[in-house]
Amino acid sequence: MPVVTTARASTVDRTTVVRVAADLADRDGWHSLTVSDVAKELGRHPSSLYGHVPSLDALRQDIAVLAMGELAERVWRAVLGKVGPVALQAIAEEYRDYAERFPGRTASLSAADPGTPGYVEQAARMHEPVRVTFLSFGLDDEQAAVAHRVFGATIDGFVRTAPGQDITPAVDVFVAALATGAWPQP
Repeated sequence: MPVVTTARASTVDRTTVVRVAADLADRDGWHSLTVSDVAKELGRHPSSLYGHVPSLDALRQDIAVLAMGELAERVWRAVLGKVGPVALQAIAEEYRDYAERFPGRTASLSAADPGTPGYVEQAARMHEPVRVTFLSFGLDDEQAAVAHRVFGATIDGFVRTAPGQDITPAVDVFVAALATGAWPQP
């Protein structure tokens, strides 16, 4: 779990506010996040933060953009030089590790408004290595899009219901379905 570092600097910007809020969400829980707690952590009055973020909802959306960008970076690194089952396993493990280390940030992804500025770009960046991995199984773009949604839901569900457990069996079931060629047509 990340340790929240108090940013009692002479200047505070939006990036600092978002990072401190994300750290608090990881430490204290996504639903516990308040502007007052962020302000306290920064050594500021809550009203002063509204110059950086217009509302708690906007702050939460900024956390989702941050989380999607961080996850995209990790997934890209994880799959570099890998294809097929090895790449799929790396993606699943990276998501699991991220969710365990950053539970508040991960929760933000489920609450994200896809129309939030920056979110679409970060999501596209995160989805590209996953798409390419599914293409490496011989799927076309439409099939890869369906596979991505199913795989994402499977891994997210596994991580939520079996935290800390080996994710390999979930990936193996998915890979077996892809390897048999019995993937449902869109």
